[in-house]
Amino acid sequence: MKELVTLLDQSKASDYIIRQTTTHSQEAFFIGQKLDMGRAKNVTHTMVTVYVDSEDKKYRGSASFEVHPTSKTEEIKNQIEKALFAASFVKNPWYPVAEEQSYNDQGIEIDLTKELIKITKAIQKVKTSGNEKVNSYEIFVNHKKTHMINSKNVDVCFSNYDCEVEAVINTSQEGHEIELIKVLKFADKEADEITKEIEKMFESGKARLEAVPTKQNEHASVLLTGDDLCEFFSYFTAQTNASNKYMGIARGNLNEKIMGDEADDLTITTKPFLEGSTRNKPYDNDGNPVKERVLFEKGVCQSYWGSIQHAHYIGLEDTTSINNVVVSSGTMSLEEMKKIPHLEVTDFSAFIMDPVSGNFGGEIRLGYESDGIHEHPVVGGSISANFMKVCKNMKFSKETRQINHYVVPCGVLLTDVSVAGE
Repeated sequence: MKELVTLLDQSKASDYIIRQTTTHSQEAFFIGQKLDMGRAKNVTHTMVTVYVDSEDKKYRGSASFEVHPTSKTEEIKNQIEKALFAASFVKNPWYPVAEEQSYNDQGIEIDLTKELIKITKAIQKVKTSGNEKVNSYEIFVNHKKTHMINSKNVDVCFSNYDCEVEAVINTSQEGHEIELIKVLKFADKEADEITKEIEKMFESGKARLEAVPTKQNEHASVLLTGDDLCEFFSYFTAQTNASNKYMGIARGNLNEKIMGDEADDLTITTKPFLEGSTRNKPYDNDGNPVKERVLFEKGVCQSYWGSIQHAHYIGLEDTTSINNVVVSSGTMSLEEMKKIPHLEVTDFSAFIMDPVSGNFGGEIRLGYESDGIHEHPVVGGSISANFMKVCKNMKFSKETRQINHYVVPCGVLLTDVSVAGE
C-alpha cells in the first residue's frame, strides 16, 4: 500500500483513491445433510481510481483499475499511466473527493468456524416429513477488512462480516414434485430463526403443489408480504437519490408530499448501522462518512442522498450514502388487511421495479386469493401497477420485520392493481 501511494503521489493524477479489501471466509457445501466440500479463502483486492482535471479545472474524468498483490513496480506504473490516459478523455463537470477523514477500527474479530458450525447445526435441525427433503445447501461466512486512502488525507480502516445461505429443498405430492431455492443474507441471526426460515420453504412448497391458477382481475386489492418488499420500497429511496435528481428523473422534491392524502404516512430513515445487517460500515466507497438521514417524514421529502459527485452537482454539501433503510409501520394490522377480499402475493419469479416510470410487477410464483374469510393458494399470472397510482391510498401494516438491511412493514396493501390470470 505504501509503495502504491508513493507512485500515485508522483504521478500526474489530480486526485486518487485506493480501496483495499481483504476477505477471510469459511465455506461449506452440503448434498442433502452430508458435507460434500469445505474450504477457506483469504483474498485481497486493491482497487484504484484516478482523477484527471482539464486545464481550466471545469471538467474531471476518472478511470479505475485493480492492482494484483504480486504486481511489480513497473507494472503498477504502467497501470497508472494507462488509467490516466483513459481518464483524460472523460469530461464530466468537475466535482471534489472526500477530504480529511481518519478512522481506524478493526472491529470485533469473528470466529468464522464457530459461525459456520452454528448455521450448519441450525439447518440440520430442520424437520421434514416423508415427502420433503433438504436437497442441498451452501454456507458462506465472510469477514472483510477495508482500508481506504485518498489524495486529500482520507485514511480509514474498518471491518464487517456477513453470512449467506443458499438452500434448495424438494417437496412432493401424488407424483408431483416442487424444488425451491432461497438465499438468506444476514450478519447475525439466531440458530432457531435460521431453522424456521428453511422450514417455511416446505410450507411454500406444499402450498404450490395445492395451488390453482390465479384469476384475472383488472381492479384487484393486492397484499404484498414477501421478501420483495425491499425492492418495492427502494422506489422511494431512488426518488431521493442525487444522481437521479441531477438527471431530472427523481420525483422527490424537498418539502413536497409523495403520498396521497388517503395513504398511510410514509417515514423512511437511513441508518449507518442496523443489528443483523450485512451492510454495516462507517464509510462509503468515496471515503465519506455514512450518516443517519430522514428521507421522508409523513410522506414529505426531507433530504437527498448519494455520491459526492452527484451531491456536488445538485448543490448538496452534506451528503451520505445508504447502508440500511428503516420504513415506518402503518395503521392497519395484517389481520385487518386480510379481512378485505384480496390477492396476497408472497413470492414472485422476479419482482421488477422501474424507478423512472414507476411501473412495477412480476409473475406470481405463489399467492393466496381470499374473500376476506377463506383463502386458497394460487400460482401463475402476474400483477402490474404504477407507483404514482397506488401511492394515492397505499396502506402499511402495523407489524414490521427485518430483511437483512431493510426494516419494512410486514404487509403493504394496494388497491386497483391489474392481475393477469385465467
